[in-house]
Parts: sequence; structure tokens; C-alpha cells
Amino acid sequence: MQHLDIAELVRSALEVSGCDPSLIGGIDSHSTIVLDLFALPSICISVKDDDVWIWAQLGADSMVVLQQRAYEILMTIMEGCHFARGRQLLLGEQNGELTLKALVHPDFLSDGEKFSTALNGFYNYLEVFSRSLMR
Repeated sequence: MQHLDIAELVRSALEVSGCDPSLIGGIDSHSTIVLDLFALPSICISVKDDDVWIWAQLGADSMVVLQQRAYEILMTIMEGCHFARGRQLLLGEQNGELTLKALVHPDFLSDGEKFSTALNGFYNYLEVFSRSLMR
């Protein structure tokens, strides 16, 4: 894979999605990029071994709620995810919290418009999972 400037890709994706450029602060491509959201968990974007991950921690209490809503959550995961490699979202535990993750398919890393599709898609899934876990 050629060199990926994740900071520029994220900035471009946010602008394509309608985010006011003056609201986008400095983005450091050498660490996890965190997008703080209103009423939803933060979306994190990180690069590891040339792979781009989008992920969000759903909260410590979500592990207990997962047991109650497992069927609903599993059905959502099984629907598939067009922007993720393998077309699947992942759920895991990180630091005691349930974490929603997507390994971004390389087709969605070529420009800001394509990455905005992945970022907006992840946001939509985050809304669905947060709603399922918080009701």
C-alpha cells in the first residue's frame, strides 16, 4: 500500500460530509484521531500496520446490556457492512468496555469522498448500536 496520509484523508472526509473547516482542529497522523460527538461515543480512527481502523467504545455498562440484546446486535452485525474488509463489523472488549470496530476496506481509502462514506456509515452503525444498548 502506498503511503497514506490519514490526517489529510480524515480532514477531507469531514469537509466532504459538510463539517465546517474552522471546526476541524489540528490532526496528528501519528496517533489515534478522535472525533468527539454530541450524544454518542467518540469515533476513533487509527492506523496499524497500514490498516485503517474506525472504532468506538460503547461504555462499560454495555457488556451487561449485550447479554440482554445479543440477538438484536448479532442480527445487525450479520447484515454486513459494505465499507469494512470482509464486509463485517467487529465487537470486542477493550479496557473493560464493549468496542465496535471496522477494518476499513482499501477501496474506501483512496480519497476523502470515499472515506467519508466509511466514516458516515460507521456513524450510522454507532447510532444503531448505541440505541440498542441504551434503551
